[in-house]
Amino acid sequence: MINIAIAAGGTGGHIFPGISIAEGFINKFDNVKIIFIGARNGIENIIIPKYNFKVVKINAQRLYRYLTFKNLLFPFYLLESIEQTKRIFNKMNTDIFIGCGGFVSGAAGLAALYLQLPIFLQEQNSFPGISTRLLAKSCKRLYLGNKDAKQYFKSSRLVGTKIKYTGNPIRKFEKISKEEALNFWKFENKKTIFIYGGSQGSHALNVNFYGIINDILSNDIQIIFQTGFLDFERVKNKYGIRKGLIVQPFFNNIEYAYSASDLVICRAGAISLSEISHFGLPAILIPFPYSAGQHQLKNAKSFMKKGAAEIITEQELNPQLLLQKILDLINNKNKLIKMSDSIKTLSIYDSAARIVEDIIQFIRKQ
Repeated sequence: MINIAIAAGGTGGHIFPGISIAEGFINKFDNVKIIFIGARNGIENIIIPKYNFKVVKINAQRLYRYLTFKNLLFPFYLLESIEQTKRIFNKMNTDIFIGCGGFVSGAAGLAALYLQLPIFLQEQNSFPGISTRLLAKSCKRLYLGNKDAKQYFKSSRLVGTKIKYTGNPIRKFEKISKEEALNFWKFENKKTIFIYGGSQGSHALNVNFYGIINDILSNDIQIIFQTGFLDFERVKNKYGIRKGLIVQPFFNNIEYAYSASDLVICRAGAISLSEISHFGLPAILIPFPYSAGQHQLKNAKSFMKKGAAEIITEQELNPQLLLQKILDLINNKNKLIKMSDSIKTLSIYDSAARIVEDIIQFIRKQ
């Protein structure tokens, strides 16, 4: 029996790579046990159980990047969560630890380091997170989703030989035809856009899109809108059930949203970009301006340079600009085709399999 603990929490960008890696092990081994380490109030407690994996909660707290009294309690929560994770690892007889980023990954990784467990890290972004930078020297392998992240480890001779570029593992999606997806939403065979702000939604995107829904519908364009939970009731109460409009706080069946769409409007998080690349979807990217090292802006610029996406910064974002950009692109068939062809070249389809196979090789050597 191989016992594996995975820490992945905070956002879907950390969670879904962890799930993908876990499923890779399940498909490869009959005698493997996997648990996830999650924060007590994290969204991972909602998402991960739906994929039939157990989440064990710890009292991890994020370190805020702005001045707040909450950070005064951070050391206490960190020590407590390390001790909790050590007990979890010992009870499970954990063989290896896999960290997929986020503050939970940092606390659990320090517990794994204390217990001298083999540590494997998967970093999604072009600018590595604090947890990855903290644990990199102690890991057995560091799997990068973005080649640009490698530059941040050049100063460490220890890490150099451990780095592998694998792309980002994404969820396993059913292969669905556009016709099937449109039927699923009870849509007609018309141009369709999908807008979302990540697993937790984006208030900035929602506010700017909220007022132009009628304009888009009047241009004979169908809309799939993932609001997140905070803004869902507001949008639902204003628009209700309307032909050509689907509004949900979160899509568990997101492959139907992607497969039905001709254009995506979203943030520039690593996993969002990996998923739209997988589906070959042109995109309007609105990078989150406060991401660490401005990695979302860097991600977006990389896609734009390759002709795969267009960018609106949050500073310049307004409803009329967003509407004009959507209409310009959705009505330019040739440009959409070129963007689709470009973005498909950025997809690595077997990222999780590469990571699982590499870890298996390590286990066999041990």
